Amino acid sequence: MKKFLSLVLALIMVLAMASFASADQGASVVVGLAGDPGNIGPFQGMGLGRIGILFTTYEMLMVKDGDNFVGCLMKELTPVDDLTYDVEIYDYIVDQAGNKLTASDIKFCFDTAKADGNLPKLSSVDSVEVLSDYVARFHFTALAAGDLESLLMECPIVTQAAYEASADKMATDPITTSPYQVVDYKTGSAITYKRNENYWQKDELVVGTSKHNVDEITFKIIPDPVQLVNALKTKEIDISAAIDGSYISDFMGVEGFDVTQIPDNTTKYLIYNYDSIPSAAERQAISYAVDVEDIIAFAFDGIGYHAKTIGNNKYPDFVEKWNDEEYYEYDYDKAQALIDEAGVAGKTYRLLYNVADDNTKIVTTIQAALGDFGINVELIGYDNALFGTYKYDEKNSGEWDIMLDEGGSSNLLTNVWKLTLDARDQVYGKTVGHVADETLQSLIEAAVNDNSPENMDAFHQYLK
Repeated sequence: MKKFLSLVLALIMVLAMASFASADQGASVVVGLAGDPGNIGPFQGMGLGRIGILFTTYEMLMVKDGDNFVGCLMKELTPVDDLTYDVEIYDYIVDQAGNKLTASDIKFCFDTAKADGNLPKLSSVDSVEVLSDYVARFHFTALAAGDLESLLMECPIVTQAAYEASADKMATDPITTSPYQVVDYKTGSAITYKRNENYWQKDELVVGTSKHNVDEITFKIIPDPVQLVNALKTKEIDISAAIDGSYISDFMGVEGFDVTQIPDNTTKYLIYNYDSIPSAAERQAISYAVDVEDIIAFAFDGIGYHAKTIGNNKYPDFVEKWNDEEYYEYDYDKAQALIDEAGVAGKTYRLLYNVADDNTKIVTTIQAALGDFGINVELIGYDNALFGTYKYDEKNSGEWDIMLDEGGSSNLLTNVWKLTLDARDQVYGKTVGHVADETLQSLIEAAVNDNSPENMDAFHQYLK
């Protein structure tokens, strides 16, 4: 089925303190984005650029504020039974156009997001029922530990009236409940937000992700790492959520800058297309032929490590013994023997990836590594929107043989697995790698329902 070439990254937040520290009421802040968000509509898939602007653009029913999950649009959460919950929203929420938000809008958003298929977690939401103007009843097909909170913060919420009034489904002009409204979006260049003077929530109830202490925020899209670093140095931008690790020394301990290292929840991995690479020997040959340490050194200047599953050991349900197990470490002899067994020397593989500087470095490293074994790699790079289309749409499954993907979760390792490996979360009833395997499915369902070390290990070992 796979090999999942996992490597865990550390994101670096750098602030030019001289300007950012002055971001008091009435000030403006310029933020550097290493990725292009592309389509910023509410129901798009995640990517580096979208992560950077998500909570400035949208609000959700629930958010993570510090270490705790709290209601944002949601006022009360009431269990009905193990798979049914009533969500009551505040009765005074209005969006930036003055449209009142009701339970019907909540249903509209979840139904639309599920139909679009870009947020696969939502497949666990069986249906949303409107009980009254401000109460929606959620029916779930299954809920593992931590799932409820993740699902209620997965879908951005907008009013149906605003969404249907948008000429491009809010791709460039989202009207939301957020305290900041997009006033100018130059695609591929910059997004400017202005503070909404009529933000709906009472000051004492505003959650951390909806704080609004400045009047204007501009996100400058600077995917080139050298240009991003120079923008920080020249104070063209006040803050960058992430920069290339090789430039950290330019800011660490330097007057006027503050650097914060934040362990990331993201793991990058390879997925094999089971339809085009059904041979286990063939998949393993590629796995052993790629040296993860080379990728970490080249793409991330050594900031990262070779993970031992899809996901990393920061999650509470990670099984510690995996750290001591072999997980497709580079092995020239094994790779060559498996290449000979599978008869794939000279074969060409199409490698799909989301265009970003680090991803480009990763795939070129893989291309070079496989080239050493006489295997050709055609690199197929797309922006975030097209990448999501090719990733989730079964009609496009024949367009790629290998995919560089990434996953993370706000709470549990099982949620990282679900995004890729739980057939219930995919619109076509297979894993993202197009695998239909009853044993794999039963093991992931067992782990999701009860993430005990025994269930986690059983799934992990079968997958490996």
